[in-house]
Amino acid sequence: MGLSLNKIAKPQANELNRRASIFANDNSPRKRLYVEENRLNFSKQDIIKLIKNIKRIYKIPYTLYKTLKLIKKNNIPSKNQISKQIYDDLVQLLTELQVDDFGFFEVTPERIFRGCGVPYKYALVFSAAMDKKAFENAPSIECQIDVARVYALTGNITNRVSEFLQNKGFGASPNHSMGGQLDYSMAAEWAGIAVTGRHCMAITKNNGACNRLSVVYTNIENIGDFIKNTEDMTWIKDFCQKCGKCIRKCPEKAIYENPVVSDGVNPTRIDYEKCCKGFLRYGCGICIKECPFTGGNYEKIKKAYHKRSSAYE
Repeated sequence: MGLSLNKIAKPQANELNRRASIFANDNSPRKRLYVEENRLNFSKQDIIKLIKNIKRIYKIPYTLYKTLKLIKKNNIPSKNQISKQIYDDLVQLLTELQVDDFGFFEVTPERIFRGCGVPYKYALVFSAAMDKKAFENAPSIECQIDVARVYALTGNITNRVSEFLQNKGFGASPNHSMGGQLDYSMAAEWAGIAVTGRHCMAITKNNGACNRLSVVYTNIENIGDFIKNTEDMTWIKDFCQKCGKCIRKCPEKAIYENPVVSDGVNPTRIDYEKCCKGFLRYGCGICIKECPFTGGNYEKIKKAYHKRSSAYE
């Protein structure tokens, strides 16, 4: 038997479900599971690289254990209103934890994966950068080592934030970047820090498609008084519709020309069965590499897009 990421991620899902107060409904999408593979097709050179980079990835099991521990620890909250001082302290913590973008949204049943639940009404979403250079030769062992590194990083982010908020008397339950109760790319869009591209990845202002996300569910009712994501990123949807590079470059032809609603109310952008085939080659990552927002500058792309759009008006 090989490594099962589904089994590794399941304990936190079970515990979040046990403590949930908001549950999915008939309009919710089905959860897409990790690819299961009975053997690791690593070459001798790959194994050597893994050993050399073990310090970058070994923290993943610890962060998952910590996530589960914090979900179980979360007691009945004594506060639901955050002060300016505590919020400023939170922002300082996020800076220290290498968070590049963050936002929040209200969790509704149709946004949760079918069969899942969450403990609180609001969700904080955090984005951290992956190394763009590691994806230059995707699919490769290098980019997957970096994916593992950022899984550990974002896992630590969600744990540290939850611990901080719990210690301040708020309700806070972490959801590790490995095994979400909802679609993290859509969560970033709902939180106003990203737009979901045609490749199903969250495109953020700071890192394009080359990022990883994690979530903390919380009871803080006035968090919107402090988090103001005013950047209008909706133009990216039109840009993506005109671009289509990820569709052309996908080796498995797994990306739909137009999103479809296969279950629930959230759009599906990829054929997951086809996409899974690509994951057997180092997790693929070609759509991340080929996305113009990964290698390009957000402001320059935006300026060029609006200039071109104005010329056609």
